[in-house]
Amino acid sequence: MTRRHGLWALLAAALATAASAQPALRQDSIPPLPDSLRLYGGTLATRTPLPDLAPPPDALRLTLAEAIDLALVRNPDREISALSAALAANNVTRGNAGYLPTLDASAGLVGSRSGPLGGGDSTSTRRAGATALDASVALGYTVFDGGRRAATLRRLRAEARRFALLADADAEALALDVTAAYLDVARQSDLADALREALQVSEDRLRIAQAEVEIGTAAEIDAALALADFNADRSALLQRLVALDGARATLGGLLALPDPAAVVVTDTLALGPPTDLDALAARAETQNRRLRSFAEAEAAAAEAIGEVRSEYRPTVRASAGVGLTVADPGFLPPAFSPGVGPDLRAGLTASLPLFDGGERRRRLENATIRLRQAELDTEGERVANRARAARLAALAEGYRALVGLEAQNEDITRQNVFVALAQFRLGFISAVDLRQVPLTLVSVRQRRAEAVYQARAAEAELRLLAGDLLPDGSVLAPSILDTVEP
Repeated sequence: MTRRHGLWALLAAALATAASAQPALRQDSIPPLPDSLRLYGGTLATRTPLPDLAPPPDALRLTLAEAIDLALVRNPDREISALSAALAANNVTRGNAGYLPTLDASAGLVGSRSGPLGGGDSTSTRRAGATALDASVALGYTVFDGGRRAATLRRLRAEARRFALLADADAEALALDVTAAYLDVARQSDLADALREALQVSEDRLRIAQAEVEIGTAAEIDAALALADFNADRSALLQRLVALDGARATLGGLLALPDPAAVVVTDTLALGPPTDLDALAARAETQNRRLRSFAEAEAAAAEAIGEVRSEYRPTVRASAGVGLTVADPGFLPPAFSPGVGPDLRAGLTASLPLFDGGERRRRLENATIRLRQAELDTEGERVANRARAARLAALAEGYRALVGLEAQNEDITRQNVFVALAQFRLGFISAVDLRQVPLTLVSVRQRRAEAVYQARAAEAELRLLAGDLLPDGSVLAPSILDTVEP
């Protein structure tokens, strides 16, 4: 009984010492781990060199907001979308719609000859020839075209709005990709830290086993098993560091960096304040930029119908100009005795196409079909956004609750690690039991990191659906709309 009381006293003292040393898990009273161990009659290295996967010293250190801003400036796909929007806005002019007058210059040389073309008696038949040079400058204006110009201008404006919204939607998609890549780097870094904690426990276990082998209280197989588990944890850490390096490269690629892996995230993988998920889900049906671009495509298709219908109405065009006619009695070549006659010219022309083989009817039918397609596209996008927003809201809420649960589990499991190390030193638990404790901590931290990642990713995607993901000053639509609206 006295011996048991003594062991419990030692355990209590060890636990008190471990608790006072948090958060470090190392047992500093244990002899340090040598570079090699003598096992089974041979020498085994304990620290096999591993590749250095750390980012370069001059790596770019970015917050999430800074990474998004940099991607919006440097990413070429974003620039392509912006240029497409600028091109569509540049097409919105009254001249492109046909409102402006035209000024044309023309010139022509005409020769004519009367009389027999060949044979016959040239003396009994009178022949006559003439050459005329005509030049003019005319100003023309379409007075009435059945509303075609107005419909064209409205269609061009709708197309400009559509491309501006699409460019902003592409920018939002880029911001979401950067957010996901940034959070993945933070997640991989957090998981690497968890594996480093497990590696510390494995190293302490190996140090204890080696010390016990040296004093003769443990067999070599205990140290060999500890070394095998230590190497397994180093292998797992190396795999995670490789994944971390790949995640950094993915993020750097989105940022269009010269060295994609030369980037370091400074924000931690932590949840921010709760988001109003219901409000974001409601805005997904009205403020989503891609959905609004579909609505603008629908408006453009409706105006295209108006353009075709205007072809059934008459067109009235007025013209005025000056001309100069030079007439010569000779026929190519002239006789070089010209008569010059300047004149003023004015006219009013009305035209109405009577028959075109059904082409107008066919174009009108096609325009009506395209309008119906645009309406279905808009409705389909709205339905998809509604379902997607509901799913994302449920995911964000569920994963936030899971984060709280796993955070509690992590605190408990970390305390278990301290207790298990102290129990192992006192011989109360086996190496197999100790091995399970840090693995459980790694599993808990992995689940917590995955829950945080999924919660933040779901909230970011929900903000994209609500048109709220782009930072201030990064949208194109307002500036383009200012240039295309009357």
